[in-house]
Amino acid sequence: MVVANRLPVEIGADGTLSASPGGLASALSSIIRPGTQWVGWGGPQSGTAAAFDYGDVRLHPVSLSADEMSKYYDGFANAILWPLFHGRLRRVELNRVWWRSYRAVNERFARAVTAVAPLGATVWVHDYHLLLAPAMIRAKRPDLRVGLFLHIPFPNVQLFSMLPWRREVIEGMLGADLVGFQVADDVANFVAAAERLVDARAGDRLLLDGSHSVAVDAFPISVDFAQWDALGHRATDEARAIREELGDGTVFLGIDRLDYTKGISQRLQAFGELINEGRLDATSCTFAQVAVPSRSDVVAYQDERSEVEALIDAVNVRHRRDDGSLPIRYMATSLDEVAMTAWFRAADALVVTSLADGMNLVAKEFVAARSDLGGVLVLSEFAGAAQDLEGALIVNPYDIEAVKRAFVAVTEMPPAERTSRMTSMRAAVERHDVHHWARSFLERLDSVTPARGRGGLADKLAAIRRAGRLHDRKE
Repeated sequence: MVVANRLPVEIGADGTLSASPGGLASALSSIIRPGTQWVGWGGPQSGTAAAFDYGDVRLHPVSLSADEMSKYYDGFANAILWPLFHGRLRRVELNRVWWRSYRAVNERFARAVTAVAPLGATVWVHDYHLLLAPAMIRAKRPDLRVGLFLHIPFPNVQLFSMLPWRREVIEGMLGADLVGFQVADDVANFVAAAERLVDARAGDRLLLDGSHSVAVDAFPISVDFAQWDALGHRATDEARAIREELGDGTVFLGIDRLDYTKGISQRLQAFGELINEGRLDATSCTFAQVAVPSRSDVVAYQDERSEVEALIDAVNVRHRRDDGSLPIRYMATSLDEVAMTAWFRAADALVVTSLADGMNLVAKEFVAARSDLGGVLVLSEFAGAAQDLEGALIVNPYDIEAVKRAFVAVTEMPPAERTSRMTSMRAAVERHDVHHWARSFLERLDSVTPARGRGGLADKLAAIRRAGRLHDRKE
């Protein structure tokens, strides 16, 4: 069973289905098989939709009101947990009403899971929206094997301890048999928090109350290498058309959600300074920035958009070219995979300057799409991908001079070095693709032997009866 904030499809008011935003469904495609079930929200128009089959998956929509989405999702998840876990909490807005809604929604997801889960099922809970759910599921159905994967970073214990409900969140996560993170630093931060806040003992596994043990490890997520490689091969003509339009100068590319954690301002500042200093040619070098609008009703995101657009205007007004073209091309829109790949293949460098990032899959998509072995990746040391892609130019995004040096290095890098770096990165992404990530997590979860006394068959059946789902069938 997959448990996530969203179903893989969004349900329209008339019952029509469309793909949900986000790539989780694609990431899990290799482990989906007949009998798989998925619990999640069906979208703002879904109402109280009943369970239904979608291909090989049985989907179980969880109903959420607009008020709950405002408090649980926009409020606690995205205005508290998201900035806190990324070290970017601009204003301490620790709203108790939001917390109560978050707890209530997590309980609803847990009830939905335990009502339909087969005896002894494996349940995989995803991300920061549902951190309380593992313990709630375990309390209702001790027969279930529960995994939790956090797609975003986990902060150091000092920062995490700002959260008034820190103990409840840790205890919720520790309801899982296996807790997975993107990188080893996140594992270390979580273990330190568990030791300090709930007196867990660390060893090969975290041990609570002398009996309940939890495995904790890093499982770096990736992309579907074969898919992006194929897209790259097909994008040759579109990429050539983009280059003909932009000219022969160096093309830098950024593709991000318009989010204050992505470091868009830092890269644009570095590019603007190089143009002003004459170290990059304003008449030929171009920075193409795709900024996908995100959470536009949140003040912090409005501030980020204003800052980004002010930086772009300052450079473009000062360095407008004789033919009317601009050194920074700004696209405040989303691109589909075909259009993204065309830009990947057209660019001389992809620039990823995240201030904090669980992984950053755009970096890996770029690498997988570059079967021509061209292109350079400028990558923040604070993105999880920096630990997987040794061929990238690694930078501290807070150090503008370091970012500037990387940009200049792109313009001066010999073709043979570009080829060598890209070959190394492509091999890493191909070897550890998204299917490897999904299999490795589930194989580890299957191998975990919980030390919590699950009891015999009678106890398991009693737990199911308490959950109200003994469907008059023979076990």
